[in-house]
Amino acid sequence: MSVQNAAELVAIMGDREKLKAYAYNEPVELPEGISNEGFHHDLPFDGIKGFVEYQKETILSKVSKEEREKLEWEHVGSTSIKGMPGTKMPDALLIIHDFPPSESIVQALLDSGFYFGRASPMDREDLWFIKKIEDGFLKWYKMTIHVCLKSNVAGKVLVETRDMCNTEEWAFEDYKNSKIEAAKAKSFIGYKMAKGSGSKLLGMLREKHGMGEMVIPKGFAGKI
Repeated sequence: MSVQNAAELVAIMGDREKLKAYAYNEPVELPEGISNEGFHHDLPFDGIKGFVEYQKETILSKVSKEEREKLEWEHVGSTSIKGMPGTKMPDALLIIHDFPPSESIVQALLDSGFYFGRASPMDREDLWFIKKIEDGFLKWYKMTIHVCLKSNVAGKVLVETRDMCNTEEWAFEDYKNSKIEAAKAKSFIGYKMAKGSGSKLLGMLREKHGMGEMVIPKGFAGKI
């Protein structure tokens, strides 16, 4: 069951056992013949970039100027890399300076249409907020915001993957080819696992940051 009260959520986030046990995934009711797990070779980069920027401005407008100045935002994942194939599910980092996030930050996320899904199995201080997109060209897809500290290893890998793919041809081609090969998997989870294990770039960054293999809980897509 989803908790929609900011104060209750902050209390859960501050209790490691309660946080570990908390998980909610709101299903998307898809019309017959429609899937939101499809692999796209030509993602609408500019449109998704604009959508993510709008979410950023919406969320940050709901917190005080003082708190806003302490936050950082990063558009990450395949949709942040021009020309990269993948799914139409945007990802972003909302980087906080203290954990758990303040009640006002959590309230801003709730008021912007996001619900708290769970903490990452790899790091309890990586909080996944999910939004079901109800209209527009991303209707029936979901966006994930990772609310985490700047020291979060998964966040560092996401940012460095984006930056290297956007600046180094070998990194772009390595990640692109690993994703295309992984898309041959018979399941969405299989695709998510295969794209990570098949990329030399991700292997290098995981080794650099001492990051182990990801674990994907049922119903949630890994973001790396």
